[in-house]
Amino acid sequence: MLRQGELKEVAPGIFYIEGSLIMADQSMIEFLKAAAQRTPSRRARLCAHPSPDAPQHDMLIVSHRETYVAPHRHFIKSESMLVIEGLADAIIFDEAGRVTQRVPMGPASSARVFFYRMPDRTFHSLSIETEMLVFVESTKGPFRPEESENASWAPVHTDVSAGRRYIQSLVARPPV
Repeated sequence: MLRQGELKEVAPGIFYIEGSLIMADQSMIEFLKAAAQRTPSRRARLCAHPSPDAPQHDMLIVSHRETYVAPHRHFIKSESMLVIEGLADAIIFDEAGRVTQRVPMGPASSARVFFYRMPDRTFHSLSIETEMLVFVESTKGPFRPEESENASWAPVHTDVSAGRRYIQSLVARPPV
């Protein structure tokens, strides 16, 4: 079902596909896994929305365990996540950077939480346990960087090695 000719890579690992009915099967997941292996961020996504300006954003995302999801929050929008494959902990923080909750996540068959809707203004991150995590993320568009904030108390999103060490240190500690 993967029609690579219809895919357009707009940035490393970020793909759009033409058409109004967007579908994905296992071949798309395999394609995104291969793309995640070669991108500097170690993640890849299929954007099912037509552009960054779309009012609704739905994405099929593959993140390698080496991906650093810097703790961040969205000021005016919630975000939903549905795990298809792999295991991770969603990590929730208070304003000061203390972990308030760790939510073990996996596909529905894993007996873990497989879906969340993260409220706006909530700092959150992911600690990926398996080699790859495959999930669907949905949020309101359009995408505007100024409507999100990376946590000042965590390594910056571009310092992946420090970020991974930071996240690993959090997983070893119990939440407050």
